[in-house]
Amino acid sequence: MSAILGCVHFDGAPVDPQAFQSALSALDHYGRHGRSSRLFEGGAFGHQRLDITAAAAFESQPIDAGGLVLVADAILDNREALCDQLGVERPCRTTLPDSQLILLAYRRWGRDCVRRLVGDFAFALWDARDRSLLCARDHVGARPLYVLRQGQRFFFASDQRAFRAWPGLSLGIDESSVAAFLLSPGDCHDISFFRDACPLTPGRVLRVDRQGETLDTHWSPEEAASVRYPRRADYVDHFRELLIRAVGDRLDVTAEVGAHLSGGLDSSGVTVLASQLLQGQGRRLDSGYSWSPPVSTRYPLPGAGRRDEREAIERICRQEGLECHYGAAKGADFLAHLGRDIALDGTVDVFEELGAMRVAEERGVRVMLSGWGGDESATFGIRGYPGYLLIQGRWIRLLSLAREAAGGLRRPRNMARFVWEQGVLPCLPDTLFARFSPYHHAGQVAALLRPDWRKHFPEAESRRGPAWRLYPDSRRMQCLLFHHGHLGSRMSTWAHWSATHGLIYRYPLTDRRLLDFTLGLPPDLLWEQGRARQLYRDAIGQRLPPGLGKNDNANERKRMAMREECWRLLASATRRQAFQLPCEWLDMEAFQARLRQPPAAAMTIRDLPDFISLCSAVQAWHLWQRYMSAA
Repeated sequence: MSAILGCVHFDGAPVDPQAFQSALSALDHYGRHGRSSRLFEGGAFGHQRLDITAAAAFESQPIDAGGLVLVADAILDNREALCDQLGVERPCRTTLPDSQLILLAYRRWGRDCVRRLVGDFAFALWDARDRSLLCARDHVGARPLYVLRQGQRFFFASDQRAFRAWPGLSLGIDESSVAAFLLSPGDCHDISFFRDACPLTPGRVLRVDRQGETLDTHWSPEEAASVRYPRRADYVDHFRELLIRAVGDRLDVTAEVGAHLSGGLDSSGVTVLASQLLQGQGRRLDSGYSWSPPVSTRYPLPGAGRRDEREAIERICRQEGLECHYGAAKGADFLAHLGRDIALDGTVDVFEELGAMRVAEERGVRVMLSGWGGDESATFGIRGYPGYLLIQGRWIRLLSLAREAAGGLRRPRNMARFVWEQGVLPCLPDTLFARFSPYHHAGQVAALLRPDWRKHFPEAESRRGPAWRLYPDSRRMQCLLFHHGHLGSRMSTWAHWSATHGLIYRYPLTDRRLLDFTLGLPPDLLWEQGRARQLYRDAIGQRLPPGLGKNDNANERKRMAMREECWRLLASATRRQAFQLPCEWLDMEAFQARLRQPPAAAMTIRDLPDFISLCSAVQAWHLWQRYMSAA
């Protein structure tokens, strides 16, 4: 895995080799094991190499063979199955790199080969026979890939820094994307702020030739087949088998492995499985990495009767013989994050991971396991299920679920609110849902836009992600979450950040084979024995300590304190005449007033919408200064 870059001139004009090398050099931080490139008629491909598997040591990219030129950022998790299907002899398999496997698969199945690939990948393949370019990205977007077309020139890259560094390549800011970001700053998408450029949507295959472009789907959550077994134990057994395989395949590396460890179900399950599988191989998981603060006088344990995820973290660490590195991010780190270039790094605000990356690099870790994607699949909760029960007329089960969610029969108002918001509202038409939705005000934090500028982009109002809408169908809700784009956005951002630290992130709970299973499960398995996610708990078995769940109050207090400190630092900087330069996207008077007005007392959840809109405005202000002020 690493980074890729390419350009094809469909008019046959040669690619300027010096311009190409300048662009490829902008990605040098991805290629700890070297870079290489190949020019061919009307095109050029480049590769930045980082080896983390045994087979990667035999990579020699770009590949130019028999009229096909391929460059890939890929790690395949179904290598043995592919080799069997392609008739690769066993003595050759250990030295056959993933890029060669992709090329063999294309020769056998054409563009349909992408449907047979399991793993994290982004690749491009030039077929000189019909002068077409094929670009593909894995099903969830674990590896980034951006494309850009200007006339007869088509570019692709793992990181848009390469586009920025390409001499003569015109890149302007897409102001409609800026407007959409300012209107819904908490609604992260895998988008581009540059005109003509865009990320290739996860699960898609793009074919490009002189006549135009064709976009096909190689994986969609809607395509997952229903899974029905005669016994519940069969679901548990199959779930366990898929979880072990998903984690185990991502441990087939020659590098040190670390893991996120939040104390919740997703990361805890991945960490424990990885630790025990590695121990079975005579290896060790390096460490756990948490955003939670260490136990201290400021963030003590809550005491008897109340749970804290750090207790679960410590139990897991003692059980597995691990060390955990806790979060140490401060308001100054948040402030520095707001100054980053969102056009290149994205808008994801989970900057606390940067500290984990630095520690992991110091310890020699090259692979970090994450539980991202579990909420959408393996540990999906009950979104859509109450409405489903209402439609099915299963009142007793709905009331039982409401009782559990509300905290008991002694809280009738909470029960009624749950039935209304989670059961009745999802069944209403869009117009009524929009009027009464609990998420109605979630995106209305755009008070700092300049009103007359906002009117130029009416389409920005409709670019909000689909997952804010609730439907009485849990499967539909899962599909909406995958189409929302937040997973691809986070994964792209972490791929960009981690390249500087020589890290690769892997996401076992997004394994395509596991997703096809969990998306096909019967709705009634979402809530059993008075608990959500019981099937996942049973599949993990006795490996996990009791009491796991979202019990991160200390982390939330730390994050709120960090936001407050950041806001006060912004106010202090504003008093020293920072943020005085104009930005035509913002209402500068309202912007500067907000900067100067941090909460008088400790920041609370009521202050959060104003802070979120302020953060997006600060990021937009920096974007304007970088790209628009000279114009």
